[in-house]
Amino acid sequence: MSVHDALVAMRLGVVAVGGLSSLWSLRLGLLSPRNRWTYLLLALGFGLVTFGAIAEGVLFEFGAWDLLAAHTAEALVGIVAFSAILLAILRSRV
Repeated sequence: MSVHDALVAMRLGVVAVGGLSSLWSLRLGLLSPRNRWTYLLLALGFGLVTFGAIAEGVLFEFGAWDLLAAHTAEALVGIVAFSAILLAILRSRV
């Protein structure tokens, strides 16, 4: 297994876990009217983390972006994603 294959496998792991987290949060948001916006913000945050992982790989592999530019784009999406997750935590007042 090459280093490239290991990195692709790790990205697929992020996509799998992030996708499941996002779907589970979305499901909880749709079922819980009291905490709907909190769970929907969590779903948005987890979805953006997952999208960022996919976007970095696609931009690097198929978009002919250099690694620094692709990783910078992923980091910017990550900032927005973690801001949504932080907002969801602050909304829960825990």
